[in-house]
Amino acid sequence: MNVHQAKARMRTGIRAARSSRSEADRSSAAQSLAYHGLNMLTDLPVDAVLTGYLSLPTEPDLDPLMAGASAAGRRVLVPRIEGRDLAWVEFSPGDPVRSGPLGIREPLGPAVDLASVGVMFLPGLAVGPDGCRLGQGGGYYDRALSAIPEHADGGPRLVIVLFGDEVIDAVPAEEHDRHVDAALTPLGVTDFSRREPQAPTR
Repeated sequence: MNVHQAKARMRTGIRAARSSRSEADRSSAAQSLAYHGLNMLTDLPVDAVLTGYLSLPTEPDLDPLMAGASAAGRRVLVPRIEGRDLAWVEFSPGDPVRSGPLGIREPLGPAVDLASVGVMFLPGLAVGPDGCRLGQGGGYYDRALSAIPEHADGGPRLVIVLFGDEVIDAVPAEEHDRHVDAALTPLGVTDFSRREPQAPTR
Protein backbone atom coordinates (compact mmCIF):
# COMPACT_ATOMS: atom_id res chain seq x y z
CA MET A 1 0.00 0.00 0.00
CA ASN A 2 1.47 3.39 -0.97
CA VAL A 3 1.23 6.61 1.02
CA HIS A 4 -1.81 7.93 -0.88
CA GLN A 5 -3.71 4.69 -0.34
CA ALA A 6 -2.76 4.60 3.34
CA LYS A 7 -3.95 8.17 3.84
CA ALA A 8 -7.20 7.49 1.98
CA ARG A 9 -7.93 4.45 4.13
CA MET A 10 -7.17 6.40 7.30
CA ARG A 11 -9.42 9.28 6.23
CA THR A 12 -12.31 6.91 5.52
CA GLY A 13 -12.06 5.33 8.96
CA ILE A 14 -11.81 8.62 10.84
CA ARG A 15 -14.69 10.21 8.93
CA ALA A 16 -16.89 7.21 9.73
CA ALA A 17 -16.00 7.46 13.42
CA ARG A 18 -16.76 11.18 13.43
CA SER A 19 -20.14 10.62 11.82
CA SER A 20 -21.09 8.24 14.63
CA ARG A 21 -20.40 10.72 17.44
CA SER A 22 -23.46 11.88 19.36
CA GLU A 23 -24.54 15.51 19.55
CA ALA A 24 -23.93 15.42 23.31
CA ASP A 25 -20.37 14.26 22.70
CA ARG A 26 -19.79 17.01 20.14
CA SER A 27 -21.20 19.69 22.44
CA SER A 28 -19.10 18.55 25.39
CA ALA A 29 -16.00 18.42 23.19
CA ALA A 30 -16.60 21.97 21.92
CA GLN A 31 -16.74 23.36 25.45
CA SER A 32 -13.57 21.52 26.47
CA LEU A 33 -11.77 22.72 23.33
CA ALA A 34 -12.74 26.29 24.18
CA TYR A 35 -11.48 25.92 27.76
CA HIS A 36 -8.08 24.50 26.81
CA GLY A 37 -7.70 26.70 23.73
CA LEU A 38 -8.41 29.93 25.59
CA ASN A 39 -5.89 28.91 28.24
CA MET A 40 -3.31 28.55 25.46
CA LEU A 41 -3.95 32.10 24.35
CA THR A 42 -3.04 33.59 27.71
CA ASP A 43 0.63 33.10 26.77
CA LEU A 44 0.25 35.32 23.67
CA PRO A 45 0.72 39.09 23.53
CA VAL A 46 -2.61 40.90 23.74
CA ASP A 47 -2.30 42.12 20.14
CA ALA A 48 -1.52 38.68 18.69
CA VAL A 49 -4.06 37.51 16.09
CA LEU A 50 -5.31 33.94 15.79
CA THR A 51 -6.80 31.99 12.93
CA GLY A 52 -9.59 29.45 13.29
CA TYR A 53 -12.07 27.88 10.92
CA LEU A 54 -15.83 27.45 10.53
CA SER A 55 -16.23 23.76 11.18
CA LEU A 56 -18.24 21.15 9.34
CA PRO A 57 -20.94 19.38 11.40
CA THR A 58 -18.75 16.34 12.04
CA GLU A 59 -15.58 18.30 12.86
CA PRO A 60 -14.55 19.43 16.34
CA ASP A 61 -16.56 22.63 16.83
CA LEU A 62 -14.27 25.64 17.18
CA ASP A 63 -17.09 28.23 17.43
CA PRO A 64 -17.07 28.51 21.27
CA LEU A 65 -13.30 28.99 21.32
CA MET A 66 -13.44 31.70 18.65
CA ALA A 67 -16.35 33.40 20.41
CA GLY A 68 -14.40 33.45 23.66
CA ALA A 69 -11.33 34.87 21.93
CA SER A 70 -13.41 37.59 20.28
CA ALA A 71 -15.06 38.45 23.60
CA ALA A 72 -11.59 38.85 25.10
CA GLY A 73 -10.73 41.40 22.40
CA ARG A 74 -8.67 39.15 20.13
CA ARG A 75 -8.82 39.44 16.35
CA VAL A 76 -9.88 36.14 14.81
CA LEU A 77 -9.37 35.26 11.13
CA VAL A 78 -11.08 32.39 9.32
CA PRO A 79 -10.51 31.16 5.76
CA ARG A 80 -12.56 30.99 2.64
CA ILE A 81 -11.66 29.27 -0.62
CA GLU A 82 -10.66 31.48 -3.54
CA GLY A 83 -9.65 29.35 -6.51
CA ARG A 84 -7.04 26.88 -5.28
CA ASP A 85 -6.04 28.98 -2.28
CA LEU A 86 -7.32 30.22 1.06
CA ALA A 87 -8.10 33.88 1.75
CA TRP A 88 -8.30 35.03 5.38
CA VAL A 89 -11.13 37.20 6.70
CA GLU A 90 -11.62 38.79 10.11
CA PHE A 91 -14.60 37.15 11.80
CA SER A 92 -16.74 37.67 14.88
CA PRO A 93 -19.73 35.66 16.14
CA GLY A 94 -22.87 36.63 14.23
CA ASP A 95 -21.06 37.82 11.10
CA PRO A 96 -22.79 36.66 7.89
CA VAL A 97 -21.53 33.52 6.18
CA ARG A 98 -22.21 31.63 2.97
CA SER A 99 -21.83 28.02 1.93
CA GLY A 100 -18.56 27.65 0.05
CA PRO A 101 -17.67 25.31 -2.82
CA LEU A 102 -17.02 22.39 -0.44
CA GLY A 103 -20.14 23.01 1.64
CA ILE A 104 -18.13 24.72 4.37
CA ARG A 105 -19.37 27.95 5.96
CA GLU A 106 -17.32 30.86 4.70
CA PRO A 107 -17.05 34.53 5.76
CA LEU A 108 -18.08 37.35 3.43
CA GLY A 109 -15.75 40.17 4.48
CA PRO A 110 -12.62 41.49 2.76
CA ALA A 111 -9.47 39.40 2.80
CA VAL A 112 -6.59 40.47 5.05
CA ASP A 113 -2.99 39.32 5.41
CA LEU A 114 -1.65 37.08 8.16
CA ALA A 115 0.59 39.68 9.81
CA SER A 116 0.71 39.45 13.63
CA VAL A 117 -0.81 35.95 13.71
CA GLY A 118 0.44 34.14 16.81
CA VAL A 119 -1.53 30.87 16.63
CA MET A 120 -3.20 29.07 13.75
CA PHE A 121 -5.87 26.58 14.81
CA LEU A 122 -6.06 24.09 11.93
CA PRO A 123 -8.65 21.50 10.99
CA GLY A 124 -7.56 17.96 10.25
CA LEU A 125 -8.37 14.32 10.79
CA ALA A 126 -5.43 13.00 12.81
CA VAL A 127 -1.90 13.71 13.94
CA GLY A 128 1.05 11.45 14.70
CA PRO A 129 3.49 11.68 17.63
CA ASP A 130 5.93 13.67 15.46
CA GLY A 131 3.29 16.31 14.64
CA CYS A 132 2.57 15.04 11.11
CA ARG A 133 -0.94 16.25 10.25
CA LEU A 134 -3.49 14.27 8.24
CA GLY A 135 -5.71 16.77 6.42
CA GLN A 136 -8.87 16.29 4.42
CA GLY A 137 -6.93 15.79 1.19
CA GLY A 138 -7.79 18.97 -0.71
CA GLY A 139 -4.35 20.53 -0.31
CA TYR A 140 -5.64 23.99 0.64
CA TYR A 141 -3.83 24.12 3.96
CA ASP A 142 -0.70 22.51 2.52
CA ARG A 143 -0.48 25.37 0.04
CA ALA A 144 -1.29 28.01 2.64
CA LEU A 145 1.24 26.73 5.17
CA SER A 146 4.01 26.41 2.60
CA ALA A 147 4.30 30.22 2.59
CA ILE A 148 4.36 30.58 6.39
CA PRO A 149 7.62 30.41 8.41
CA GLU A 150 8.14 27.67 10.97
CA HIS A 151 7.29 28.63 14.54
CA ALA A 152 10.98 28.35 15.46
CA ASP A 153 11.73 30.92 12.74
CA GLY A 154 9.21 33.46 13.99
CA GLY A 155 6.05 32.08 12.39
CA PRO A 156 2.80 31.30 14.21
CA ARG A 157 2.30 28.24 16.37
CA LEU A 158 0.43 25.63 14.32
CA VAL A 159 -2.18 23.77 16.37
CA ILE A 160 -4.35 21.02 14.90
CA VAL A 161 -7.82 20.65 16.48
CA LEU A 162 -9.00 17.07 16.96
CA PHE A 163 -11.05 14.72 19.08
CA GLY A 164 -8.99 12.97 21.74
CA ASP A 165 -8.68 9.60 19.99
CA GLU A 166 -7.36 11.21 16.79
CA VAL A 167 -3.86 11.72 18.22
CA ILE A 168 -2.59 8.40 16.91
CA ASP A 169 0.56 6.28 16.68
CA ALA A 170 1.60 7.34 13.16
CA VAL A 171 0.43 9.32 10.13
CA PRO A 172 1.91 8.51 6.68
CA ALA A 173 4.09 11.44 5.63
CA GLU A 174 5.06 12.96 2.29
CA GLU A 175 7.69 15.55 1.43
CA HIS A 176 5.19 18.43 1.29
CA ASP A 177 3.47 17.62 4.62
CA ARG A 178 3.90 20.39 7.19
CA HIS A 179 4.25 19.25 10.77
CA VAL A 180 2.25 21.06 13.44
CA ASP A 181 3.58 22.29 16.76
CA ALA A 182 0.73 21.03 18.94
CA ALA A 183 -2.65 19.32 19.02
CA LEU A 184 -5.68 20.75 20.83
CA THR A 185 -8.21 18.12 21.89
CA PRO A 186 -10.96 17.99 24.54
CA LEU A 187 -8.34 16.32 26.76
CA GLY A 188 -5.92 19.23 26.59
CA VAL A 189 -2.87 20.29 24.57
CA THR A 190 -0.19 17.92 23.25
CA ASP A 191 3.07 19.67 22.36
CA PHE A 192 5.11 18.30 19.45
CA SER A 193 7.57 21.16 19.10
CA ARG A 194 10.47 19.33 20.73
CA ARG A 195 9.98 16.03 18.93
CA GLU A 196 12.09 14.90 16.01
CA PRO A 197 10.14 14.55 12.72
CA GLN A 198 10.06 11.10 11.13
CA ALA A 199 11.41 10.60 7.65
CA PRO A 200 8.75 10.81 4.90
CA THR A 201 7.21 7.49 3.90
CA ARG A 202 7.80 6.54 0.28
